[in-house]
Amino acid sequence: MGDVSNDLSRRERRKREVRDRIMRAAMKRFIRQGFDDTRVDEIAQDADVAQKTFFNYFPTKQDLFHQLAEERIDELQEILEEERSGAGSTRQKLEHCFVRLSELLEERGLLARDLILEAMRARPPGMTGEDITKLHTAFGAILRDGQVRGDVRTDHPIEFLTEMVVGGFGAVMNNWVNIRDYPVKDRLAQTAAFLGEAISPKGAGRKGQP
Repeated sequence: MGDVSNDLSRRERRKREVRDRIMRAAMKRFIRQGFDDTRVDEIAQDADVAQKTFFNYFPTKQDLFHQLAEERIDELQEILEEERSGAGSTRQKLEHCFVRLSELLEERGLLARDLILEAMRARPPGMTGEDITKLHTAFGAILRDGQVRGDVRTDHPIEFLTEMVVGGFGAVMNNWVNIRDYPVKDRLAQTAAFLGEAISPKGAGRKGQP
């Protein structure tokens, strides 16, 4: 029984490794030459797998791209969880999250825009309930910790504050994928500063106030 279990475990691990290799190869190709100009045979070659193996994991190139888009939500959630466990005020944590996101967008260029657009396009009118729940949970945990520390206002329910933070983030992302030459880096910084001020207790040293 143990040998059978070990064999299954090895096979599953092998499948995950191959899938991850294909996705990493695709990401590099998409960043370098774009989605439309990347062929499945190029991805398969870079991942050191046969085209048939590629299609065993992903029916089409679009399916692979959609999976990459889904993983970006998970990546953002990981960033939020890392910032939650780090040092600093709640306001600083939010600002760090938005800065790190801005750096990722800059690193991946137009691919990042396409991935976010794909996540929105796949299930109109935008993110799924599951995606939003992930972000609500991650942002909400940071804000809830802040209320315990005393640097997040308590005159509004945590659910409302979380909605405002997620909504602000979502608005910037939506504008970025839909508006040509949208200043996403500046807007993320401005939004983080605005939200940081909005969640702070009244009179807690706001900018421009004594």
